[in-house]
Amino acid sequence: MPTAQELERGNYFIYNGEPVRVLRKEVIVVGTHSHSKLKFYIQGLNEKGEKTVTFHHTDKVETAEIVRKRGQVISKLQNKIQLMDMVNYETLDANAPAELFNDLNEGDNVTFINLNGNIQIIEKR
Repeated sequence: MPTAQELERGNYFIYNGEPVRVLRKEVIVVGTHSHSKLKFYIQGLNEKGEKTVTFHHTDKVETAEIVRKRGQVISKLQNKIQLMDMVNYETLDANAPAELFNDLNEGDNVTFINLNGNIQIIEKR
């Protein structure tokens, strides 16, 4: 696992069980003995605003490899969506947020991510 110091802008890592993206990082000084820490401005995948989190330079973080792809909705089940990858025509089962799930129909083009084998739709195109 990499340390917090190795994270750069645009990297994804797991924070509180959710993947977040680093928007920017700053070095801050804390305390009377001038100990420095890293302050990260982060944003979740389905969130609009930004949050801040502070780490020591040597804290271990779990990085996430996220691949964005385009797909087409094939069918919509009760709680899953079946979609086709537009590159290799593979059929996949995906999840979607509740507000987006109701808006999707068969034949819609979407953007989805593959996060460690978990496929999630993030937007309708």
